Amino acid sequence: MSVLKSLSKMWIGVAGALLLPACESGVPSQFIQPSELEDILYDYHLAQSMAEMDGDSLNYKRYSYVQAVFDKYGITEADFDSTMVWYSSHATYLQAVYKRLDERYSAHVTALGASTGEHDVYAHLDAQGDTANIWQGYTFRVLRPRFTEDRMLFTMPADTTFRRGDSFLWRFESRYVSRGQQNEGYAGFYVTYDNDSTAGVTRRVYSNGQMQLRLEGDTAHAIREIGGFVYYKSLEKEQEPRFLVLRDMMLVRFHPQIEEADTVAAPVADSLALRKDSVVPVYPADTNARRLSPTELRDSRTIERSINVVKEKPYRVIRRSGTRRNSSRQ
Repeated sequence: MSVLKSLSKMWIGVAGALLLPACESGVPSQFIQPSELEDILYDYHLAQSMAEMDGDSLNYKRYSYVQAVFDKYGITEADFDSTMVWYSSHATYLQAVYKRLDERYSAHVTALGASTGEHDVYAHLDAQGDTANIWQGYTFRVLRPRFTEDRMLFTMPADTTFRRGDSFLWRFESRYVSRGQQNEGYAGFYVTYDNDSTAGVTRRVYSNGQMQLRLEGDTAHAIREIGGFVYYKSLEKEQEPRFLVLRDMMLVRFHPQIEEADTVAAPVADSLALRKDSVVPVYPADTNARRLSPTELRDSRTIERSINVVKEKPYRVIRRSGTRRNSSRQ
């Protein structure tokens, strides 16, 4: 009996070891596992980007390039489609896959000498400060062009941290998972003010990449609410599953910069006023306002100075024994 128990325990351990990868990931074995799906999606999105570089026969090139990826990994369209349907219903697993994909793409771009882009400028932001990331929802979403799964909506009422003149930037990364040119995605962003006026912007999500929607501030009115949406339009005939992956969502709020007071002009103006006030007024000589002092009286008189030019030699006066005569040399 002890031998049988030992053999049974050993068999259970071997069976557990064989099933360990599927159990650890939590993904059923009939679907593509996360590590392999990561490699497939990496090449999948690169193939889509290559197809989008040429405008001619885009649908044909997209399909051909994507089919080459399936052939590379030995899977069929049905395998990929069923896997993505399962992952879209379990977004936590797909989010982990795309997080690793983002790291791989960033490392690849950096190795080529390119900048990591504007994303890193805002990556460190929190909900505090003049420039803050105030996004409160999920940072990862998967949309499918079918009812109840084709849109993402959000609204955010203003609180005490909002100011007049605040500007906003709503941004996210978009990734299409489709083999045709059927990218009918739209994004909108709006701000409602206390006078019931609304400012908004709407854009089409054409392809894979970063989407940014920005609204400048209005200093005349207080903000009541902000909100936005992403809508993935369905087609009349859906031939294969299509997905729109939204990730790295951020909502950046910019407080208006308060202009500093002119600290240089004020002292100058004050000093000019002081000098103007400190000048002693000059009273005319005949003023009756008050009795002038001798100094004021002297200073108020006009002094004329002239130079007498003598053209003839002056007479010399000689006094001799009480007589007086004038003489001059010719």
